[in-house]
Amino acid sequence: MFTRLGPVPAVLLFVGCAAEPGPAATPTEPELEPRPPLAGELLVSELYTSGAVPAGGTDHYYADQFIELVNAAEGPLDLSGVYVADVYGAAGEINPGMEPDSYRDSHPDEVVMSTVWRLPEGVLLEPGEVLVIAQDGANHRPFSEIDLSAAAFEAYAEDSGNDDDHPTVPNLESIAYNAGFDWLMTVFGPSVVVVAADADLGKVPGPFGRLPTAPVSAVLDGVDTLMDADAGAFKRLPDAVDSGFAWHDGPYTGTSLHRRQVDGRWQDTDDSGADFEVGAPDPARPSGEDTVFGDPWVELGTGAAAWEPLQDDASVELVAGSQGGWHIDVGLWFGGFGPSGIELVYEAVGVDAERISFVTYAEVYETSVLAADDGWYRVGDRVVLDVASPDEIVGETIIVRVTAALGDQTWSDERRVIVVDDE
Repeated sequence: MFTRLGPVPAVLLFVGCAAEPGPAATPTEPELEPRPPLAGELLVSELYTSGAVPAGGTDHYYADQFIELVNAAEGPLDLSGVYVADVYGAAGEINPGMEPDSYRDSHPDEVVMSTVWRLPEGVLLEPGEVLVIAQDGANHRPFSEIDLSAAAFEAYAEDSGNDDDHPTVPNLESIAYNAGFDWLMTVFGPSVVVVAADADLGKVPGPFGRLPTAPVSAVLDGVDTLMDADAGAFKRLPDAVDSGFAWHDGPYTGTSLHRRQVDGRWQDTDDSGADFEVGAPDPARPSGEDTVFGDPWVELGTGAAAWEPLQDDASVELVAGSQGGWHIDVGLWFGGFGPSGIELVYEAVGVDAERISFVTYAEVYETSVLAADDGWYRVGDRVVLDVASPDEIVGETIIVRVTAALGDQTWSDERRVIVVDDE
């Protein structure tokens, strides 16, 4: 599980619980103070960049990418200021005639990076806990099986002017950005490094401007992934960081790289080919109580970033997805149960009761909702309509439904709305 904390004061005091007096009392171990990680203590436990299997009416969906970090140390770590970056260079001969273009041979004592992010102050991670960094901290269903609305952080590319800032997930700090409208790590296989907060970053000339660098000695962990087993000539990382390389099953296969565990310990031989194996993406989820504590109720609304009420026969805007498909933004205001452990199902049907959307599922945790005066708001979900063009749905009346389930109990709400394309 991951722990998300606010700003940490300059001095931290950890007070253990005193043992009960008497003959049976035993000394308690002193609490360890968080400290910056050393090499091999903050590891990439999962790297998912391949992109989703075609679903929800789109074939090339990649906004569900994430990096998962784990505390492999014996005590708590202070991750304030730690850098996370992808490394410059092609993943392989993606197009005929492509040649290796990394800085591995010319800069053996450095890693030359493309886009660099930094964790904010006050991020603490207990031993064995993990932290999920999302490209987009959103629910990616129905285009993907992944819901990242409870991730620890997201890589919000504010300067691109086209990225969405998801309200339930805090942002990383952008240090160097050399990507498009969103932090797309190549679906063919990126290389990722985690760099110590006190690293002395430099710059080298690149094909489109100067690229950030970090000394090999400052790298806490690195994962070299390439296009396939035959792409070794395209390695990006020096052998001192990663002597091998890994690869997943190819672009848009929905496959992830998982660090192996041996006898309950994370394997770290500095050879990604040995340390990682391919599997289904499985980002860590926060824990939380799931209970009914009052008179449960749900109210369906709309809103991508803030919940808005929705009346029957109201107009709802049709939105063109940045990676395909057409959807309407939906959300929920609810109370009396949860918030953790709730499963949501959204769908739309025509006035003849025939389904006209893909089904969207969502997982609710306390960190993936916004507090309201009464209950919580769930925002940023979407109902993706199963249409080939807007002409099929604009001006039509549809019924949008949501069902919330907690254990064997369910609650639901629906709205009759008119689809418009005003924007």
